[in-house]
Amino acid sequence: MVKLLHTKTILIVGLGLIGGSIARGLAAGKHCKRILAHGRDSIALQSALNDGNIDAYSTDLSVLAPQADVIVICTPTLSVRKVLEELKDFIDSQVIITDAASVKSNVVADARMLFPDSLHRFVPGHPIAGSEQSGYAASRSELFNKRKVILTPLKENSTVALQTVMSLWQLLGADVHAMSAERHDVVLAGTSHLPHLLAYSLVNTLVDSVSQPDRAQQVFDYAAGGFADFSRIASSDPVMWRDIFLANKNATIDVLDSYINELQKMRHKLMISDGAGLHSEFSRAKLIRDEFIKRFRPDNKKDNENMISGANFAVEPETIAVYPGSFLTGQFRPAADAQVSIAIIDQCKSQQGVFEFFGVPESTKVLDYLQTLRDKNIPVLGPESGYLRVYGGDCGMTDTSKASLIKPVLFKATALPADEFLCGLLVLGAGVMKDSHVRLSGLAQNLEQNLKKQSDGITFFAILAEFGFSAHWHTDTADGLSSLQINSFRPEAATLNLVNTSIDDNGLLIIFAAAAISSGTTRVTLDPARIAAWLNRLGELASWAATILIEGSAVCITPKELQSTTIPCNADPYLALIAIVIGQASKHTVLINQPGALASNFPGLLAELSRLGFGFNVQSTTAQETH
Repeated sequence: MVKLLHTKTILIVGLGLIGGSIARGLAAGKHCKRILAHGRDSIALQSALNDGNIDAYSTDLSVLAPQADVIVICTPTLSVRKVLEELKDFIDSQVIITDAASVKSNVVADARMLFPDSLHRFVPGHPIAGSEQSGYAASRSELFNKRKVILTPLKENSTVALQTVMSLWQLLGADVHAMSAERHDVVLAGTSHLPHLLAYSLVNTLVDSVSQPDRAQQVFDYAAGGFADFSRIASSDPVMWRDIFLANKNATIDVLDSYINELQKMRHKLMISDGAGLHSEFSRAKLIRDEFIKRFRPDNKKDNENMISGANFAVEPETIAVYPGSFLTGQFRPAADAQVSIAIIDQCKSQQGVFEFFGVPESTKVLDYLQTLRDKNIPVLGPESGYLRVYGGDCGMTDTSKASLIKPVLFKATALPADEFLCGLLVLGAGVMKDSHVRLSGLAQNLEQNLKKQSDGITFFAILAEFGFSAHWHTDTADGLSSLQINSFRPEAATLNLVNTSIDDNGLLIIFAAAAISSGTTRVTLDPARIAAWLNRLGELASWAATILIEGSAVCITPKELQSTTIPCNADPYLALIAIVIGQASKHTVLINQPGALASNFPGLLAELSRLGFGFNVQSTTAQETH
C-alpha cells in the first residue's frame, strides 16, 4: 500500500464510537506518527490516553489543530459546520480535512462556503459502520474491518488528499467507495435513515396500539427474535438521529413516501386475500435480502473471498414475454461499449488532473476494472447514471507523505462514443413501430461522423442507412455533444458486401434484425466461416424470423410472418435484445428463454427500453453472481 500516513499526525475531532474506533485502529496498527484527540468529554479523552490509543488530547481545538497533518471530524452531522468554522483560523492549506458525517450535501455546502479557495484538501466521507451503542467506551479497533466507507470527493480535490484519506480507511480494513454527495444522501436515506425511522415508529406503534392502557410493557412480554432484530436500532442515540433526519429531510421524505405506497399495495393484497401476490412480493424480497446477507455476513471462506474480490450481484431475467409495442417516444442516452470505455479511461489514470466522462456503462466488466483502479489507490467516483470522475496522477509514487497538496487541473468532460449496438436497437425499434420519435442524446461527435461515412471502410451506421434509415443530427452548443433524432421509417431490403470489413459479431445481429423486419430479401456477402458462425449463433431465432438461403459466400434473408413461439437464447444477452426488437413486429406473444446476464452486461437497459415503449414483460427473475 502507498505510504501516506506513517509520518503524519492525525487529529480526531469527536472521540465517540466512530472517532474512538479510528483512534484504536490507527494505534493498534501503528499506522501514523501521532494521534491527537479533541472532544468535550475529558473523562473519555483521558481514558483513551490511558489506553494508549491517543498521544495527546485537549478540549481546546486551537491547541491541537496547528499540530495536525490530517484532521478527521467525527462529530454529529449538524455539528460539522461549527468545527469547520473553528478550524479555518488555525490551519494552513496543506492540512487535509475529512469527516465521518452521515449526511453529505450539507457538509459539502458548508465546506464550499468556509473554504472556497482550499477545497482541494477537504475530502468528505462516511463510514457505513456503527452500532446502536455510542461513546468511546463502545468503540473498537475492528469496527471498520470489511465494512464500506463512502467518500464523496469534490471536483476540486487534490489526488494526494484523496489518496491519503483512502489510505486511512484502507489501513483500518475498510472497503472504500466513492459517489457524489447527492447520490450518497439518496442511497443512505433508503438503506440507513428509513430503517431507523421505521424502528423508532414500530416501537411506539406497538406501545400505543397493541399494549393495554398503562401496561406498555405488555407487548414486550410476547416479543421474540423478530421484534428484537427489527427494533434493535431504535436503541440508537436519539440526538444523533434527530440531526441526521433534519439534515437529510428531503431525501428521507421521498423514500418514506415510496415505502408508504408499497405498504398500501401490501394492504390491498391483504384486503383481497391475494395469496399469490403476497408470495411473489415476499419471494422477491427474500431473494435479494438473502444475497445481501451472504455478502454482508459471509459464513464461509468462499463467500468471504467473493465479497472481498468485488463479485457483483445481479437479478437476472429467466423468461421475457415479448409482445408488440405501440410506438417509441422519449429520450435515451446510450452508454458506451465496455471495452472502449476501459481503453479510454486507462489512458488518463496516470496523468495529473481530474478527468470526467459521460456515457460510462455500469456493466460488470467496467465495475470490475474500476475496482482494480481503487485497489491501486487511484481515486474514482461513479459511475452514476453514466457519469465517472477519475483523479489521475501520483498513484505510481511509493511514498507521497511529503507530496504537496495542489489544486488539480480539471479537464473538459469527455463523452464516450455510444455503443453502436444500443443505437441500432433503437433505430430498428423505430423501423418496427409506427409514429415513433426517439432522441438519442449525449453522443460524441465521432459517432455522427461514423454514421455519415458510407465508403472506403463501410461502417455500422452506414449499413443501417442501406436499410432506409435517415439520420437527423442536432448539436447541443452547451457541451458540443450531438443528439440523434430517430423517427419511424419503413426498413427496405439491402444488398451488402461485408467481406474484409470491420463489422463485428454483434453488428451482424443488428443486420439480421434489420433484414427480418424489412420489406424484401436482404443479400449479405460475407466470408463463409463467418456466415456459419453467424447462423449458428442466431439458432432458432433465425428460422423463426426469416427464411434463410445460402448461395456460396452470400446469405439471403427473407422475413417471415412471425408466429407465437418460445426462443432459447442460450444465455446470450445480445441475442435476447435482438429477439425483443424483432418481436415488436409479431402479432403474437413470444417467449424468450435463457436471455443470459442482461442485468450484468446492460444494467437498467430493460427498464429504459420499456419506458421508451418496447413491449415486453420480465416474467421471473433469479439471482446470479458475476465476476
